[in-house]
Amino acid sequence: RSTTVDAVLSPYDGISIGILSALKSDGYGTKAKPMPVVTGQDAELASVKSIIAGEQTQTVYKDLRKLARIAAGMVDAALNDKKPEINDSTSYDNGVKVVPAYLLQPVSVDRSNYEKALVDDGYYTENDLK
Repeated sequence: RSTTVDAVLSPYDGISIGILSALKSDGYGTKAKPMPVVTGQDAELASVKSIIAGEQTQTVYKDLRKLARIAAGMVDAALNDKKPEINDSTSYDNGVKVVPAYLLQPVSVDRSNYEKALVDDGYYTENDLK
């Protein structure tokens, strides 16, 4: 019996690279056995290069610079008895209370938009992606 992998939804780009390696070792990435859809998360450099090369299909980009700025602001506010900045007070109900949060918009990145999403934004340079 033959089984074909059609897609792998990976939670992390580091795992995606390992998945791609395992798929290649099983003959995927050839005309006879095309690479399945492989996703990831975090827009790590190796995965973005893999996306450009046509191997990994997609990654989810969350700008770590923005995440760090918001997190540092929240910590600073908490340490100085101030109210942390939040932009969502309804989404995260843990069963005991609604937990306020600051949500940033993730971006789905693939071959069609990596330049706009990552290079134009200054997250990576064109040289980084070579």
